[in-house]
Amino acid sequence: MPKFTVDHQTSYAAPQAYQKMKEVLGSGEMNKFDSKIKCDFNDQNQTCQVNGSQFKAELQVKPAGEGSQVSITVDLPFLLSPFKGKVQEGLTKMLNKHLA
Repeated sequence: MPKFTVDHQTSYAAPQAYQKMKEVLGSGEMNKFDSKIKCDFNDQNQTCQVNGSQFKAELQVKPAGEGSQVSITVDLPFLLSPFKGKVQEGLTKMLNKHLA
């Protein structure tokens, strides 16, 4: 399975950025990627395991400088690897929209 990571630097502190991502993932916005998405949040480590019928992903928020860095590592099945660019673009737009 091809893996790739989308990183986003934000001025929000790590707890704020994690809370915003929790709201985004819980809102159903990720359902456009996969309607059977399930999120397992780990508040202590500020991570989330995202499982769908077509992909797996891990969200991680870490302090970085005066803000934080949000990283989403996506594991796509080989058959969906041609859509890697489209998925990266969608995730980048989502991160820019909610953490700008």
